[in-house]
Amino acid sequence: MENKNAIEVKSVRRCFGSLTAVEDLSFEVDKGEIFGLLGPNGAGKTTTINLMLGLLAPQQGKVLVLGYDVATQTRQVYHRVGYVPQDTNLYQDLSAEENLWHHAALYCQDLKVAGERMQELLNFTSLWQRRKDPVRNFSGGMKRRLALARALLHDPDIIFFDEPTLGVDVQGRFALWEHIQLQREAGKTFVISTNNMTEADTLCDRLLIIDHGRAVALNTPENLKADMRYDVVSIRTSPPVTEPQSFLSSFPVQNISRPQPDELRFEMQGAETRVASLIQAVSRDYQLSSILIARPSLDDVFLFHTGRALRE
Repeated sequence: MENKNAIEVKSVRRCFGSLTAVEDLSFEVDKGEIFGLLGPNGAGKTTTINLMLGLLAPQQGKVLVLGYDVATQTRQVYHRVGYVPQDTNLYQDLSAEENLWHHAALYCQDLKVAGERMQELLNFTSLWQRRKDPVRNFSGGMKRRLALARALLHDPDIIFFDEPTLGVDVQGRFALWEHIQLQREAGKTFVISTNNMTEADTLCDRLLIIDHGRAVALNTPENLKADMRYDVVSIRTSPPVTEPQSFLSSFPVQNISRPQPDELRFEMQGAETRVASLIQAVSRDYQLSSILIARPSLDDVFLFHTGRALRE
């Protein structure tokens, strides 16, 4: 049973008592895509993943994975997906090889083929030389790579990866990104939940931003940034600007902040066309040390759509 989309989420709702975790959520994931889920803590990302995995049933709407209805055809879905949770929940006292054999016994239909696949994946994730070592001796990056190998062992079509590089150093992060991209080139589909904006920007083909259980933005990282329609301006002056709100009141600016004592950072519409006027205004009262105009980052996009208030 094939479908043009890897995943279809159609008007899904899920509540826990009086708490609505997901409300009227709809989106599609293309086959062979690295699809990112972004959102503040408590926005509904984990609930969304659990709904797609069949670990939760929608109270309204429908979730299709490779054409299968997750609510009624859960067993068919389980054989086609892999999952790397945020807590990799590996068996710490077992070796890497033993962890994979345990997974194979649960999910692989042919254990002879699984043995060959295991060697291939341990080489792919650069863990073959450490296959006999207890997992408790592994670094964070090695554990995440082993968890990815485990999720790939039964050769799923779709892999769900929750916070791929959480607790992983820079070298391990780039290694994991490379492994994910290589698997995508081999035809795998990835759904990634992350709070790392660099990861989302670098790795994902498209991003869905969720807030309060609803989809608030869906596009490529570049298009999300382009849709912001303002520039980010940083100026350094001597002495520092004392009352920035009043000083910049004649310009279309917002979200003024002071990253450094002598620096102001703010968002401005059409900054390139107004830069001459801005320089002239600043230079009347201050010595302008530097001015920098940049396009919004993915952090700016995220804050624009979800707000700046701290979340629990």
